[in-house]
Amino acid sequence: MESDEQPDSVRDQLHAIENGELASWVVYPATPVWWAPGFGLWAAALALVIGLLDGAGQSLAQLGLVLLLFLLVAWDRRRRGTYPSGRPPRDFRRAMYGLLLGATLTAGGAWVVGEQFGVWAAAAIAGVGSWVVVAWYEREYAAIAAQIRERLA
Repeated sequence: MESDEQPDSVRDQLHAIENGELASWVVYPATPVWWAPGFGLWAAALALVIGLLDGAGQSLAQLGLVLLLFLLVAWDRRRRGTYPSGRPPRDFRRAMYGLLLGATLTAGGAWVVGEQFGVWAAAAIAGVGSWVVVAWYEREYAAIAAQIRERLA
């Protein structure tokens, strides 16, 4: 026959495992204020590079923008001390699907506006749309992470 201590011990171990698995997803420093506007500026710059430049200039500018993103991710990983790995918790699905939908709508909207009104209007749509989508996602993500931290406490 089992003692009463074992099930609590197993429950405590399972709770500790769940906390460890979720820690990289929900324990992180606050997102900088410039994060969403920075993505908006980056998206607008990418639209301008694609629409205004050709040949080697376009390739080099796109390479520079991609390298900038890699540097940003490296900086953010160092700032956080860790980065989420593995499958995201189910709680984040709605926010992640919203991010994907928002990015798709922003890209499609920028393309349509670019075809109808020109590159500068497309860059404005890409920039503002990216800013709004990233700001929404960061707010949703932070709220979900707070709920998960509260549940695990």
